[in-house]
Amino acid sequence: MRPSNNQPNPCRKGRHIAICFIFVIGFLMGGSAAARGGEILDDSLSPQKQYGVQFQWAHRGSAKNLTKEEFHLLRSTVAGVEVYLDTAAYEGRRARIYVGLPRQIEGYSSTEEFLLSWTTDRIFSAGSVRPGNRALLFDGVVGSAVMVEMFTFTLEVDARYLNGKIQYAPFYEIETY
Repeated sequence: MRPSNNQPNPCRKGRHIAICFIFVIGFLMGGSAAARGGEILDDSLSPQKQYGVQFQWAHRGSAKNLTKEEFHLLRSTVAGVEVYLDTAAYEGRRARIYVGLPRQIEGYSSTEEFLLSWTTDRIFSAGSVRPGNRALLFDGVVGSAVMVEMFTFTLEVDARYLNGKIQYAPFYEIETY
């Protein structure tokens, strides 16, 4: 039996709520991507290398006073990583450049106990980032069509979450202001 024209149709109301819910979820998902950052910078000019990472235990000696996290911490340092960012479209403009990591890291089953930190030789700032996040590298006027930096990366992971060969590619974003 169909409701009369004078009575609200409960199916119509439910459908409206579902459509609104889908719209809100879609808006929030799109909004989070937009709030996440700017435009991806092309780093394809960088030398394409696979770096052989050799982990060592971060803490040597007596394990008596270590926490569980400290006990399982592995560390590796890779020096001399050249990064070339194509910034030609932003030359002469004020900008912030960020480095980020994907949320999921191949070969690793956690996002919590994974830390990539770095030092630099030129114009970018030192810092650190975890999967699913980004960190500020540069804040100022873009001075050239290609920004070049030499990084020394240090990777710290919890050995309990290793489940294969770790593979990831940092991404670089730019926001002008």
